[in-house]
Amino acid sequence: MKHTLLTVLVLAGISSVLSYPMYYWNDEFVPWIPKYSNLTNMKCPNKTCTPDPLKHQWTREDCCVCRAKPLWEVPVDSTVRLQLEYVRRNGIAEVFSEEQNKSQYYSLYHSQGYLSKLPINICAFPNIVRIDLQSNELTEVGNLSCLSMLDDLDLSYNKIHFIGNDTFNGLTNLRELRVTHNGLKLLAPSTITAQSLQIAKADFSHNDMCSIEFSNMISESDFCEITFKSNNISEIVNTNNFKIDPNKNYTGGIVDLVGNSFTTFIDFETLGITDIAILGKVLSYGFVMPDVKWTCDCHMEPYLELAEHIIKRIWRDYFNISCWLPLEYRGKTIPDIVKEGRLDIFICNLTVEQKCPPKCKCFYQPKERRTVVDCSGVGLKELPRYVPSGNRFSNNLTLIFKDNNITHFGNRSYLKDATVLDMSGNKVATFSHEAIEMLPEDIDLNFADNNFKKVPRAFQTLNPCKSKFGDVTIDCGCDTEWMKTWANNRGLKQCSNMSSLVCETDRGLIPVDEISVDDICKQENIMITISIIFSILSTLIMIIFGIAYLFRYEIYLLQRKYFLRNSASKVGFLLKYDAFVSFNDENDELRIWVLNVLVRHLEASGYRLFVPCRDLPPGSIKEEEILEQIINSRKYLIILCDYYQQNDITWTQIEWKYIWCHFRQYMERNIIVINFDQLETSEQTDPKLRAFVRLGYDIDFSNRKHDLFVTVKSRLGAPLKSLFFRGNKKTKFMAHNLITNKGSFDPFTLVDSTKIKLEL
Repeated sequence: MKHTLLTVLVLAGISSVLSYPMYYWNDEFVPWIPKYSNLTNMKCPNKTCTPDPLKHQWTREDCCVCRAKPLWEVPVDSTVRLQLEYVRRNGIAEVFSEEQNKSQYYSLYHSQGYLSKLPINICAFPNIVRIDLQSNELTEVGNLSCLSMLDDLDLSYNKIHFIGNDTFNGLTNLRELRVTHNGLKLLAPSTITAQSLQIAKADFSHNDMCSIEFSNMISESDFCEITFKSNNISEIVNTNNFKIDPNKNYTGGIVDLVGNSFTTFIDFETLGITDIAILGKVLSYGFVMPDVKWTCDCHMEPYLELAEHIIKRIWRDYFNISCWLPLEYRGKTIPDIVKEGRLDIFICNLTVEQKCPPKCKCFYQPKERRTVVDCSGVGLKELPRYVPSGNRFSNNLTLIFKDNNITHFGNRSYLKDATVLDMSGNKVATFSHEAIEMLPEDIDLNFADNNFKKVPRAFQTLNPCKSKFGDVTIDCGCDTEWMKTWANNRGLKQCSNMSSLVCETDRGLIPVDEISVDDICKQENIMITISIIFSILSTLIMIIFGIAYLFRYEIYLLQRKYFLRNSASKVGFLLKYDAFVSFNDENDELRIWVLNVLVRHLEASGYRLFVPCRDLPPGSIKEEEILEQIINSRKYLIILCDYYQQNDITWTQIEWKYIWCHFRQYMERNIIVINFDQLETSEQTDPKLRAFVRLGYDIDFSNRKHDLFVTVKSRLGAPLKSLFFRGNKKTKFMAHNLITNKGSFDPFTLVDSTKIKLEL
């Protein structure tokens, strides 16, 4: 228990006054061999150390690690001091000694100089045990591997900015190291804690380091103190993936981090410690951080929770540290928070970058093992599309979406991880079946104060005593009969304070657990019958309207023929032409027949015709002239061929547009269609012309009775003989030899005479 206390509390940065304990010893030093090394030149005071401020009795081994001295210092310093001589102006020097006894121990002292590198011949003195080169111009430590006897190295007040992890290789006897006031920015991983090293005291205070490697704080060997005071360290990192071996015993020492920039508690998971119990098993270190302005958040909670029962029983005043953030807990001491059972305040807020929906408050709460997403009253119209994920408790979501404007409870993948869902105070009227099925069975659900009138059947898998619906009036029908079984089987009556579900029936409002089949199905059966009849009638009406729309032009032509023809006005004396002839004059075969056969015959019979390709005045605006002559024509003669209506805009399309417009506007107008190419109904692209062909109102050009012109003239009616003829070409009468013996005109005679082969 005592070991766990030291591990969790001291490691948690709670030790505010840890320092070296006071030691008492007599003048007698006795030989001592460290537990984790083979040093044979050490002596330790012959007196056991007194207890430290934590009331924990240090062992003799602990005392000797901090207070032992090498034999050349006991009882007095017996080293021989080397002399130094500069050999170049750039700070290069050599060392020498007037005594050349190889059994002697040497020491080198040179401060306040301008030494830029280690003396070039320093390896000539392998028995050097102490080097003090304070206040020089050194920019690197240099190669010291040849000095295997070196015990004490002081390089303070130089300009060393980087120390690599191979710098001290070979220095197996090095116990004390000082590199202070150098502007040091980086200390490579495992630089001072490698297995081959036995450094007991290391001082890197008053430098410019922003982070410190975890591996430079943990050693398998005992050490007294490693000091990183007064740097800019804000985090402990683990770039070389150092891992603590739970099978080893890390007895450690003091790591002094006073005067740095920490705000967030040490997250040991990022340092390779995935099981917090390992800390109590393998560490007895003290991390001295009394001046830290702690942010009391989720990073601190797991370690306080582990030590909660110990803190409540044996906490001491000298452990007191307080929160700096959040503001509402500033000045509140950690012991007070733990004793009050308020570990739930140690949370980490999540941002939009961490998938917190906009305007919502999201946080991770280790004490409750949950992630909370609170979107209360932020104007949501639908469920957020995403919520925080990827943290250790994202599979335990508390979702608070109350007091918004959500109308549909849609499917979201995160619903399967929800343990609490509050949808109260919204406008939910419909549900996604998949969304309900995704909810866990024992979810704490709140759908009070919404607008739904139907409860999805998927709700029957939920516990009604954990599902709050409030007062809901349901439109019950045969499909809601399951609710009675659900209510009775799951004990809805025992949870009447959670929900009040009633059915609206002819007998009034009836609780769902008391409803009968007759109450909810009788009226529904009538409604089903009415719905079926209504559906059939609606379908018939839609079919009728569809057919009417499909044959709308045929209907109009029939209506015009049988019901509207008496409404035609007698305005023939105002018109100029008997007929406007519209055809595709780019069809050479058709143009020859129209001009030389059809038009010649009709004009010989006294009809006045306007043929655009023949009668348009040169230089006139074609469309305006066409419109004017369509207005001045009593009938419209349309000659159909394969290319009368094309995809691209043609003059025949323009003519047809104006012809149809006047045909619809004036009942006395009529359209006569001659099907020159014998086109079928399906071959007509224009629905209006298709209607003429479908009703048989077209005149078939293949008429073998030779009564084509008789039919045409019959539909044209008597020519406008009484009007003064002007503006048209002089009628050219047919030669007598074009008249058949029966006195009727043969439409094929001229075609044969012009050597044009018609495919009839």
